[in-house]
Amino acid sequence: MHKKERLGIVSYTNVAPLHFGLAPWEGVEFVRGVPSELNRQLLAKEIDLTLISSIEFIRHKNELKALPDFSISTLGKVFSVMLFSKKPWQELNNTSIAITTQSATSVELLRLLLKEKALNTRLVPLEATLPETLKEHDAALLIGDNALIEATIDHNYLIYDLAEEWYKLTRLPFTFAVWASHRDNKPSDILLEKLRQARIRGLGNLAKVAEQESKKLKLDPKVIQKYLANFRYYLDLPDRDGLLSFAEKTVEGFDVDGLEYWDV
Repeated sequence: MHKKERLGIVSYTNVAPLHFGLAPWEGVEFVRGVPSELNRQLLAKEIDLTLISSIEFIRHKNELKALPDFSISTLGKVFSVMLFSKKPWQELNNTSIAITTQSATSVELLRLLLKEKALNTRLVPLEATLPETLKEHDAALLIGDNALIEATIDHNYLIYDLAEEWYKLTRLPFTFAVWASHRDNKPSDILLEKLRQARIRGLGNLAKVAEQESKKLKLDPKVIQKYLANFRYYLDLPDRDGLLSFAEKTVEGFDVDGLEYWDV
């Protein structure tokens, strides 16, 4: 009997259209979690396929292959990878920034932007609520649903969208994540077919997905629908270009032919 495939599912709103109506079936086990935990589980071979942070796909390119047509990307604003700051960018030199521990890609993107702006800062783990954190630090990086919720609250903080800052720098989309597995563990045809069907179903029923997610976040469904409609879920050529640019800017001497995709 073939062993069960273990599918990692990121528990963030922006991923919801990719698994809308997807239920476990015989031969597949769902493992839910935040990106950093699912990254670790994939690299440890505790799961077989997951949406992995782009930076981890880049760092482990010799171990992993990605699906050729799945991504979490945006062209410009993402609305859920946000730097909340008490000061403008140019005044953040020699300050401390609290960073999320849930996503390696967002932290690496922040490092890159700080470097491009010639800012020297101290990055420390985020361990409290945003208001408590900003009593002790000058800025805080939030991602996912937490960032989306905080951005709708009437704070006195400055809010910088890191995907928008990336676009200003490169004029390219930013690819936050791709579906990947180990090179010796090709996903089954039925798993790929189910994932593709779920994406068609999710994007075709975006209002329903938004309504479902809005109840969890206690936000207006229209806000959620606009947020979800902003994403690029197919890893088109511009998204791959953005991914390669990110790799080149974060890994010295990166081989542009180093990222590989399954022929499926």
